[in-house]
Amino acid sequence: MEEALWAELQKAAGKENASRQLIDLVFYSYDASDHFGRPQAAAWATDTEQVSRILKWAHKHGVPVIPRGAGTSLSGMTVPARGGVVLDMSRMNRILALRVPDRLVILEPGVVYTDLQRVLAPKGFFFPPDPASGSVCTIGGNVATNAGGIRGAKYGVTQDYVLGLEVVLADGSIMHTGSKCMKSVSGYELTKLFVGSEGTLGVVTGITLKIAPLPRHTVTASMAFEHLADAGRAVSRIVQAGIVPCVMEILDSICVKILRRQSDLDVPDAEALLLLETDGRTLEEATKEMDRALVLTNECGGGGHLRKARSLEEAASLWQARRALGGIITRLRPSFAVEDVTVPISRVPELESVR
Repeated sequence: MEEALWAELQKAAGKENASRQLIDLVFYSYDASDHFGRPQAAAWATDTEQVSRILKWAHKHGVPVIPRGAGTSLSGMTVPARGGVVLDMSRMNRILALRVPDRLVILEPGVVYTDLQRVLAPKGFFFPPDPASGSVCTIGGNVATNAGGIRGAKYGVTQDYVLGLEVVLADGSIMHTGSKCMKSVSGYELTKLFVGSEGTLGVVTGITLKIAPLPRHTVTASMAFEHLADAGRAVSRIVQAGIVPCVMEILDSICVKILRRQSDLDVPDAEALLLLETDGRTLEEATKEMDRALVLTNECGGGGHLRKARSLEEAASLWQARRALGGIITRLRPSFAVEDVTVPISRVPELESVR
């Protein structure tokens, strides 16, 4: 980067918030994907006005800007493929307001997912999307990628909870979308346009999220199948029956073998494992839903090695192992790449034929 450009960037960001030291450039040259690309400089966001100055500078000189949260992206969208400046949002990490009567929270993008949950839980609320990288990922990253997670079967994805955004556009102008009300139907739906845009439309500097009541009780179970297609049929039958588990996940034989070898869990040697969790305001409600689901899984050949978690700790260990699968596989095979596919629920059993 030319000295004149570097001097202007330092002025826009503040000298203490910009760097072109090799150690920083190398750090920001990769994320959790297998993509690499070294930036020309790095900057740390501190507030909306500073982000606006940086983007005005970049717009003036045609310099790419790559917003970055915790760098847990599996798609390479935080990697600077064409140089430019990585804009680290992690220092904008304040929860600005928690308004329980309005069922919303206002926060900056650098707030870590689990930190938000720790603030919400004592109030009896939570942010339902549950990405696997929840212990380190940021809410800004969740918004940028429209993160979902294992609770998506019942609670949906990030866009279902974003009420409004503060966004700095490419020319440095500041824009506000949405509202702080549960219902807002006037005008264009710009909020959802930005959710999932991966930083390509602007830099999110403020987020208003809808929060949900924290379920008081959960029931967790796993069951083994001799055939992967039977596990898929069980999922389809459960949904058709009107049962809505908060988690419903199939692990194929490859994932099962990895968990058997790399975790302390008592995992059966099966072609497929179906993980189920139901929740409710009462234990009776959660148990009733689980019992209905288990009847259907038995009819589809899933009666083998049925196991119900006996405690919250046992259930948590099961989900922790599931979330760790990606990291375990990557360590075993560094060339491993993650891809998501989506199909109508009724066609889940057919996925077995395209493995």
